[in-house]
Amino acid sequence: MLNAAEIAKIVDRMGKIKQQIAELTSESDTLEAMLLKQFEADVEDTKYKSVKYRGTESEVSAAYADSVKLIYPSMLKKIFGEAYHDVVTEETTYKLSANTKRLLAALYKKDFIGGTTVTEALGKITADSKTLKALMKKVKGKNFEGDKKNLMNIAGLEEETASDYAYMINEIASWQEFEKLLAVSGEVTKERVDQTLEYINSAIVVEETPKITIT
Repeated sequence: MLNAAEIAKIVDRMGKIKQQIAELTSESDTLEAMLLKQFEADVEDTKYKSVKYRGTESEVSAAYADSVKLIYPSMLKKIFGEAYHDVVTEETTYKLSANTKRLLAALYKKDFIGGTTVTEALGKITADSKTLKALMKKVKGKNFEGDKKNLMNIAGLEEETASDYAYMINEIASWQEFEKLLAVSGEVTKERVDQTLEYINSAIVVEETPKITIT
């Protein structure tokens, strides 16, 4: 059993730790706010949504994160049609899969490119069949950082060029996925596309907020 002196020592140490945690959290929040301010300045007037800042021992990733909020959940059935139950989980609240959130955010913000495919975009990067085949396996347009890395490693692109292609491929992939979802429940026509995009604008709100990740 602990004696009075030991208990007092433990209590004092716990209090000190709590104080240190509060001080470190405050310092971390201040430093994070400074980097977020720098990040917003660095990506202003560009299409870039992420930046990496390197120290001597650690690395920080700053990126915009999309928060998708449902306003009219009933619109989801009109948006996804027969694919509704494949992408939406009905609970007490409406829960969208991570991939569906990504797609809806892209459509809401008009971050999409139609009239082409990911394969066609990759074909503009290289004429080498082996390189193209490797890119098609690794670059899907769903993970920007992963796609950028693969474009650099496989196709030998510079980081800035790889970033540009990764963003473009992401936007192309979003539109392709949208068309596939529409095709599940009928013909993909311009009228239906326009109407579904209107449903999306009515059903959700996307708030884009910067986020810091330290590695």
